[in-house]
Amino acid sequence: METETFLMLAVRLNYLTQQKVDPTLALIVEISKMLTGLRKRLLQP
Repeated sequence: METETFLMLAVRLNYLTQQKVDPTLALIVEISKMLTGLRKRLLQP
């Protein structure tokens, strides 16, 4: 995901710490799973 890439870049450039980013990355993973499930559900006949 694009947001995940931006967060990882911010850590690399020392704008953010990994500890600050980890909770947001966990939410990104959770939301991604939910969206994948929704997409599969909507594509079912």
